[in-house]
Amino acid sequence: MSDGQNQEGKVKVPLYIHALCGWPLLLVAVGGAVGGGLGGLAYGVNISLYKSSASRTLVWMLNPVVGAAAIVLWLIIGSAIQSAMR
Repeated sequence: MSDGQNQEGKVKVPLYIHALCGWPLLLVAVGGAVGGGLGGLAYGVNISLYKSSASRTLVWMLNPVVGAAAIVLWLIIGSAIQSAMR
């Protein structure tokens, strides 16, 4: 099919979109399990946004916002864990 869908009717996601939506996964390198979990969540949200009917402009504006939110949450959780360990 040439409209970007496979035989089951699901939207195909190009590899470069996975890379652009997956940048929050880099949190795993500095944030361990918490960073990986939040990065994975942000990746899932970004892919869902890409597959949605939202305008492409909105999707690309929200992509860094979602990643930044994951980073902020990671900082908050990390600070809470560090405070609890004192």
